[in-house]
Amino acid sequence: MRLKKRLLPILMMTLAGNLLAFTPTAEQISQFQSLPQAQQEALARQYGVDLGSLTGGATNIGSAPVQQAPVLEPVVSEATSAPVAQAAADDSDGVPLFGYDVLGNNSLGLTVVDNLPVPLDYQMVLGDVISVQIFGKSNQNLSLAIDRDGSINLPDIGPVAVAGQTFAQLRQQLNDVIKNKTIGVDVSVTMGAMRTMQVYIVGEAIQPGAYNVNGLTTITQALIASGGVKKSGSLRHIKLMRKGQVISDFDLYDLLLKGDTSKDLRLSSGDTLFIPLRDNSITIEGQVARPAVYETKGDTTLGQLLSLAGGAKPQAYLSRVSVRRASSNGLQLFTLDLATTAGQRFKLKNGDDVNLSAAASSLRNAVAVRGEVVRQGALNFTPGMKVSDAIGSMDDGLKQTADLNYALLVREVNANQAIEIYQFSLLDALTKPNSEANLLLQEKDQIFVFDNGLEQDYWFGSYANSKAKPSGIDKARETVDAETGAVVEQNESSTLNIAGTEVASNAAELRKASREALLRPIMDRLKEQASYGNPAKLIEVSGAVKFPGLYPLAKNANVASLLAAAGGLTQEAYLASAELTRRKTEGDRSAIDRINFSLKDAISGKYPIALNAQDHLIIKSQPGWQEGMVVELQGEFVFPGTYTFRRGETLKDVVERAGGFTEFAYPSGAVFSRDSLKRQEAERLKFINAQLKQEISAMSLRRQGSTSVADPAQAIAVVDQLDNVVPVGRLVIDLNKAMKGNNLANLMLEKGDKLFVPALNPVVSIVGEVQFASNHTYNLVLTVEDYIASAGGTKRQADTDRIYIVKANGSVELPNNSFWFSRNSAPLEH
Repeated sequence: MRLKKRLLPILMMTLAGNLLAFTPTAEQISQFQSLPQAQQEALARQYGVDLGSLTGGATNIGSAPVQQAPVLEPVVSEATSAPVAQAAADDSDGVPLFGYDVLGNNSLGLTVVDNLPVPLDYQMVLGDVISVQIFGKSNQNLSLAIDRDGSINLPDIGPVAVAGQTFAQLRQQLNDVIKNKTIGVDVSVTMGAMRTMQVYIVGEAIQPGAYNVNGLTTITQALIASGGVKKSGSLRHIKLMRKGQVISDFDLYDLLLKGDTSKDLRLSSGDTLFIPLRDNSITIEGQVARPAVYETKGDTTLGQLLSLAGGAKPQAYLSRVSVRRASSNGLQLFTLDLATTAGQRFKLKNGDDVNLSAAASSLRNAVAVRGEVVRQGALNFTPGMKVSDAIGSMDDGLKQTADLNYALLVREVNANQAIEIYQFSLLDALTKPNSEANLLLQEKDQIFVFDNGLEQDYWFGSYANSKAKPSGIDKARETVDAETGAVVEQNESSTLNIAGTEVASNAAELRKASREALLRPIMDRLKEQASYGNPAKLIEVSGAVKFPGLYPLAKNANVASLLAAAGGLTQEAYLASAELTRRKTEGDRSAIDRINFSLKDAISGKYPIALNAQDHLIIKSQPGWQEGMVVELQGEFVFPGTYTFRRGETLKDVVERAGGFTEFAYPSGAVFSRDSLKRQEAERLKFINAQLKQEISAMSLRRQGSTSVADPAQAIAVVDQLDNVVPVGRLVIDLNKAMKGNNLANLMLEKGDKLFVPALNPVVSIVGEVQFASNHTYNLVLTVEDYIASAGGTKRQADTDRIYIVKANGSVELPNNSFWFSRNSAPLEH
């Protein structure tokens, strides 16, 4: 828009035919020529200018076809002053004014909308142009403008009234009229040039005035094209006036905060957008997501203002929120507790300044709650306060992802800020207020509530009470510094797969990662305060538990609570025996002591086991416990499918369980794959890849002066293709011998094995350097040479000394070293 006004003197001088008296500068002509062709033509057409005189060409805009008008262009004259610069969207204290930057930085003054789709509810009025294509018995292309009486003139038919109809109604009407009057034709009706109408933008706009707009322009488009709203203007009471009546009271906050465009109406000819003065502003600063100056409507509470600002940050000190108010009585200061209903309902007034400070690094007269709680941060401490008082009820105080079986209380115990840990059950603390789990709190205590790792409610294997999330969910985690209470956000990428055991497995990984992230600063503090003779109070759990690893040793810990920290026992846990490994120091020597005990008795309290720092608890698995011992049979079996097996079972055993082979089976072509071989292949491919790259690099260094050496980068790119090779893990077997009980061929099964037996397919394939690679029906009397000859023989570059045969079971034979070239010898196999 500003560029257009800078070019306006050039166009006006050209219009007056006075280019000799005024010569445009090279910069001005360059700016004009940098505009798109459609915009150049629109400007030149508006002022009746010869476009060739400005661009150096011979284009005469007077003879050019009518083009679509720009979406918005101000109605200006020679006396129009320069546009007012956009005011900085900040108040005097440097706090940004919310929403003003959205309108002020994206001028649409010269955006052409030739190709914008026309909505079906677009209302047709004077000035709109309709394109009608008639084809079939006769062919016509018509461009029809709506005249002043609201009709268009169809050749051979006459005037048809269309004004006031929607585009959809007009299209249907013209289709019916033309088909009824002219037999054997089809009709296509599209929108041509849109009407240009004049609207007014007045009040606290950056560039108030009259604007030429098209029929699709909305309130927000007009505001943006006018340069935006002055910082003194209101964003919440923008009035659309039509014939002296207020049609809409537009609140831009609905669009900015909720994405609601229901009141962003289209403009009509003669409409006025009036932007009044902003009469109510409140500032919110500090630990909020979006500190800014907000315009408020009516009575606004502190809780509502916090919602406008995007909520408080995790480290905000909600128990001491300050509100500064200037009035005729002087400056007033209010200190409010946002954790209470009274604090949230505190009514704010125009000019108030709200500040949310961060929680102190050293908590005084306060306790803190971290993790999976609805309101985390610092809380006022009162004597006699318990865990349930700090968290609240299970429904209102905890997130759905909170782990109810494991929570920690971190307490400072001396001037050196050494900490000790207490473990408790959230479920007992909140449902049984008189239980030991509902710990009595002290000043500076910090409560840590852990994530159970489940994004949704997987009860009964479904997404209950929630919407399913797609694969590849990125979840933000928070790590809390046990010393300072600072919350550090971390991103952990994990995949949720909505399918049986994969969901449970990935959810378990999420839970473990979240637990480790929240525990890490606590364990770091315990390690820092360790000293000679005072080992770090940490304990390790491994074996048949859900989340093995290192955990803080709580003051009130026992075997049962330690198992709860590790997520509980898995289904294969062996309750009859467990092992506790402990380091013992005697003088200057240390030794390892092992304690075996009944896990069942230790959990029940019948045989209590004292836990010490640096202990290692090992939970054993049941003897002979195996998971995933399945083999998959595919192909020509009587009963193909997946079979569970026990260790020691063989190929013959599982084939017999599957009912044996069908009459069409070809056991000699069996394909057997094994997961362990896939892993070995993958490792070998990685090794070969690295080895080849190393050899290429060494070769390039030795031959740097040679021009005949190929580009090493190209060679490495070829080697990188090995990364795309998928390991198969195929093992060559002789299934016929296995079924006869041959000890070498009858393999013992492993977890994840797959066996495929194809149907008999009497085909021999000849591939490689032959004249015509082809497939041939198996013939018992033909030899290798016969088949090669049937493919046209070998090519000139073929290496006939290295012909080999890949048999159906995957084994490779070298015919040069065999007796198959003789017709009197054994034939090929199909």
